[in-house]
Amino acid sequence: MRFKNSVAASALVLSLSLSVSLGACASAPAATLVANQPEDIEIAETYSVLSDAARATSVLDARGKPVGPDAYAVPSDAVKAGDMAAFLTMTRNLDMEDRDASPLFDAFIALDEAAAGRIEEARQTLSDASARSGEEGETSFYIYLDAWLLAMEGKADEAINRHRGAASGMPGLTGDLSLAAMLDALDRPDQALAVYEAMTPSKIEAPEHQFDPKGLLYSHIRTVISRHALLLQRLGRIDEAKAVYQKLADAEPEEAISYAAAMDSLETGKNLRNQPQSVVEAFSQSLSDVSRALQEQRVIRRIMMGGRVDGFDDQRSAFDQVALLVSPENEDLRSGIIDEMYASALYDGVAHVANSAPEATASLQIAAAQAKLMTGQEDAARAAIDRALSLTDDDDRLSTLYGALQLHSRMNDEKASRDLIQEVIAMSENPAEKAAAHGLATDIFNQFGDPQLAVEHAEQARELDDTHDRRIVLADALGRNGQINEALAILRTERLSRPNDPYMLNTLGYFLIERTDKLEEGFKVLSRARAMAERDPYIADSLGWAYFKLGHLNEAKRLIELARKELEPHQHWEIETHLGDIYWYLDDKEAAAEAWQAALDNHPPAAEKAALIDRLENGLNLPEPERKALPDVSLTDGEVDRQDI
Repeated sequence: MRFKNSVAASALVLSLSLSVSLGACASAPAATLVANQPEDIEIAETYSVLSDAARATSVLDARGKPVGPDAYAVPSDAVKAGDMAAFLTMTRNLDMEDRDASPLFDAFIALDEAAAGRIEEARQTLSDASARSGEEGETSFYIYLDAWLLAMEGKADEAINRHRGAASGMPGLTGDLSLAAMLDALDRPDQALAVYEAMTPSKIEAPEHQFDPKGLLYSHIRTVISRHALLLQRLGRIDEAKAVYQKLADAEPEEAISYAAAMDSLETGKNLRNQPQSVVEAFSQSLSDVSRALQEQRVIRRIMMGGRVDGFDDQRSAFDQVALLVSPENEDLRSGIIDEMYASALYDGVAHVANSAPEATASLQIAAAQAKLMTGQEDAARAAIDRALSLTDDDDRLSTLYGALQLHSRMNDEKASRDLIQEVIAMSENPAEKAAAHGLATDIFNQFGDPQLAVEHAEQARELDDTHDRRIVLADALGRNGQINEALAILRTERLSRPNDPYMLNTLGYFLIERTDKLEEGFKVLSRARAMAERDPYIADSLGWAYFKLGHLNEAKRLIELARKELEPHQHWEIETHLGDIYWYLDDKEAAAEAWQAALDNHPPAAEKAALIDRLENGLNLPEPERKALPDVSLTDGEVDRQDI
């Protein structure tokens, strides 16, 4: 499988990357708790201790009543559903010995008490938990939480001094990020700027590719610089804000027009909702930073011990969802929770978290629509898209159109997609937005089987934004349009500039085996990519398909089934198509039909959809690939120089 670059909207996202979604702090409405049945009375009494924000997350049954904690076998099931009312009730009901097993349990309870405005009670919960721990002195984590509780009480000096005692013991950069946020929220911007200036490096090195280990540090540096620049912009120090943000632009010269759009936002305020944060908003943001850092620590520890990272991180999601109770209108945090759930195919949870926000917004309705689509509820998805379009305003309309367009194309709504893409292009103003619009148009016309128009839009996107990603999309479009030599020249040139990028190898190798007769070269290139990224499902699928083309069906089956397993709980139409073909030639017709149907259910482009329908009706008529000797593979396979182009 070639690497699917998601670049259609990348420039738009970068141009909006400084935007922060802020609003006045307000408690979410409580769930209906009028009791008609004994179990309803019990739930109402149990939930009475929770904050309104927690009760507003209740998953409701057909009668409109909370399902309650008994609906979930374990607390993590409530987290996956987005039901913090049930989760917190289960946490409160833990035996004290079990609660003391992790400092997070009492922290969750204290945070919900703070969300309810019971600050003294929250501080006492933390104090009691600290006393039960038996440790000498307080932990940095509890000091950190207590500092923010003091800030919520309006005790600014005491909060800041308390926080300074915790910062050094916090994971990663979170202590300093949190202190800066607190200082800013307590109207001490100069002190906050001093913290950001101390954290901002003089020179930044961006990762070379997705597998580069520098990527983790770089993502944190981006956070520091973005917040530093936002604070300067809010203070009217525009030139300084742009100078700070220029550090990122210098690290990624290929993304020049995207960074130019972001810096234009700093200067003009376009696409930039940059109001001062309240204490609760800053606290919620800080909690999310800590949650992310703790997750990264767990991942690193697991990898160092020879393990791997699988499945949904319920600890991070619980932390984030409880943080959201402190500031329910924090749409950035809510969107992050939704993204984590979506990555684990928790589509019901996605829709619930999106729809339980205090206020419906266009972006949350797009998220709900995507979740509905993934569960096969196309009518509900279309209704959510329509609602998103009705809710959007001038500032958000372009991003809402992007979401609506991508969903309509996945549902094969060709007329709606063609109409929307014209509106998106017409609304785009700066080069970054225009390039993103033409990139998305490329995807749309590929989806609906119009490769010539796809090429034209890919060329326009590249002219506006001549980056690696745009060139790869153009090469793919050229290949689909039969312009093989032009596409191959681009891919080989890109390979020269990215010698250690497994996805670049994968893109070139898959193109060679799928669109040319250079099977041996493609196999060698893909073998090298696989050696560099053994757990990537898309690379495993590509190499498996190379084995298939060379007639080695059992090895192809093993690799592509591994790709399918690595991708779970998600599916990809191309992996399923490949498996269906392999099963057919291995005379497992039932498995072949199941795989082809799964491919069809996962929204393939128009041409591939027609081919899958034909397979399901008629099977395959072409002979099985001839078995050939496998090429010898060395570590240098896949290397090219300019004379090869």
